[in-house]
Amino acid sequence: MSWMDDGGFEIRTFADKAGRAMAQMSFRTSTGHFDIILGKTEVQRIRRECGRAIKEIDQKKGQE
Repeated sequence: MSWMDDGGFEIRTFADKAGRAMAQMSFRTSTGHFDIILGKTEVQRIRRECGRAIKEIDQKKGQE
């Protein structure tokens, strides 16, 4: 089972004190626990980068 399946990665949404939608990205590893607070723009940027990485992986898979 991967570290992601074991609950080592999680993203949850919440509202900040001003009522804005935010996201908390959590990583749990053998060396510690890390939380990162993200706004909508940052989540969108991560989404774009993940989409780009998936596209590159798929292209490399097709070349093999």
